[in-house]
Amino acid sequence: MDHRTKGFTLVELLIALAVFLILITMAVPMFTRSIQGTRADTEVGDLQRALNFARLEAIDRGVTTRLRPTAGGSVWTGELSVYDSTGNPANVLRVVPAVSSGATLTLPSGVTAIDFNNLGGLSAPSTAVPISYVLGAQSRTLMVCLNGRIFSGGICG
Repeated sequence: MDHRTKGFTLVELLIALAVFLILITMAVPMFTRSIQGTRADTEVGDLQRALNFARLEAIDRGVTTRLRPTAGGSVWTGELSVYDSTGNPANVLRVVPAVSSGATLTLPSGVTAIDFNNLGGLSAPSTAVPISYVLGAQSRTLMVCLNGRIFSGGICG
């Protein structure tokens, strides 16, 4: 009569565990990069939609609209607001949520607001505005041209 039990030996279990740990060690950094890439795409997309919204509202309303940090100043990583410049800054048309922690949004020095005129062009500042977004190893660039067009990663033509 054969009394051997069926199953795995301790060595086989340890080898399987080692292979599993190696696979997990390789998968976690790739998963983190994937999450950061998705978050970067989403946040840059939100910013681009807000810029397009401000431009279209300027054309529709026939007045200058502005995108600027809600708190004022030049800290662009917080909440952003789009409002018309009819003299009442309380007339907020849209609010863009703050970027995630660890992300940076960089604009040229001295740019505290982006204004679109009634024709949809950039009225302030008077040069094209590059906007750089960085989150970990992920980086994205938006370019706001003088004619008001917004390019993702492109240059003004």
